Amino acid sequence: MNDKLHITIDGPAASGKSATAKKLSQDISIPYIDTGIMYRGLTYFMVKYVKNFDNRNVIENFDFAANIRMDLDDSNILYINDENITGNLYSKEVTDIVSFFSSINSVRKYLVSAQKNIAFDKDLIMIGRDIGTVVLPKAKYKFFLDSNIETRTKRRMDQKKININDQAEIDKNFDSIKNRDLIDKSRDLSPLKPAQDAIIIYNDHIDLNATVDLMKNIILD
Repeated sequence: MNDKLHITIDGPAASGKSATAKKLSQDISIPYIDTGIMYRGLTYFMVKYVKNFDNRNVIENFDFAANIRMDLDDSNILYINDENITGNLYSKEVTDIVSFFSSINSVRKYLVSAQKNIAFDKDLIMIGRDIGTVVLPKAKYKFFLDSNIETRTKRRMDQKKININDQAEIDKNFDSIKNRDLIDKSRDLSPLKPAQDAIIIYNDHIDLNATVDLMKNIILD
């Protein structure tokens, strides 16, 4: 029986998962893994090394296990086939197509298996979009962060250091997040939704510290 402490944090794009997990990790001294990095890493690999990488059939039939050796350490440094690709994960080329890759069943199956293996023998906070429902359904503590799309648009623009008074940029980022929500919630395999036993935290009007304090009060009670 695996008695490791697993904490899951799921939620839509720009809901504050990464910042929350990082601070919670520091406060309770348990490492965290951002599974979004793994999806970005796989996207980078396919774009760089695979012909016709944007063809869904090519990806569905690609033998990930035979061609990719992925290592993600507790500092969220990602290696694929011994290459540190962390610095390439947020390039425009990857960002533009990662949601497409993430919606493909073969990609999700491969990475869900990898994520289960990472968590098997360690205490861990794991964040993503299907962690509490698919990857670690027996986790002791499950959280789902959410907020309205306007709040998430502002956060995304703050992250990118974009002028929040630029209406064209507001519309662009709003539409991007809205489209990502649609993809995440409508995919066939492991769609975005709270686990039935997840604690849902709406963080539109509470800051990072308050969000983490809510979690700690539950975990450390």
